[in-house]
Amino acid sequence: MENVVREKQTLKKILNITFYVVIAVVFIYAMFALFSKKDDNQFSFLGITSLAVQSNSMKPEFEKGDLIFIKTHFEPADLEIGDVITYKAFEITDQGTIEYYNTHRIVEEPSMVGDQYYFITSGDNTPIDDRYGVFEGDISGVWNENSWSNLGGIVDGITTFLKSSVGFLLLIVIPALAFLVYEVIRFIKVYSEYNYKKQTAERVKLQEEAIESAKNN
Repeated sequence: MENVVREKQTLKKILNITFYVVIAVVFIYAMFALFSKKDDNQFSFLGITSLAVQSNSMKPEFEKGDLIFIKTHFEPADLEIGDVITYKAFEITDQGTIEYYNTHRIVEEPSMVGDQYYFITSGDNTPIDDRYGVFEGDISGVWNENSWSNLGGIVDGITTFLKSSVGFLLLIVIPALAFLVYEVIRFIKVYSEYNYKKQTAERVKLQEEAIESAKNN
């Protein structure tokens, strides 16, 4: 009998843990979906912006596959030679114009073109300056000199998965269905126990009334 009770208690603990895990997963996914932004190889979450490095143009500062972090709040007038900036670049191909994020170092004093600052950049590992300069409006942020080696591809893959329909299915739909099934089973069990206790109470009451009636007769 004790083994049966112990097994029921263990099962109940497992179900409770599973319930809270499902709730935690749904909450994390909801937070991620509400407060994250995925744009090419750039990823932002709760004000923290990271970038998966796509080439070795800035080696040895950081290299392909690294994860770097950038400050998105900055003043263009404060940027100077030596700062590493992330900006939206473009490349003209046979298939059309491709836009992407690039992170290179400012190599010349900024100039003014119209009412915008204009920057000349270059990769530390490239022999010549970038073909096109950068207007302040195209700058996404400034590298804060922090990077994690070889984590860019992993983070990029995880965020892409979480934003995908498969990720939504595995992390939201299936856990939600499992939780619904669990709640239905628990409701049926509680309802069955309630009916059993109710019927038992009614039988006891009928027996007491029968005994009382017999005494009066």
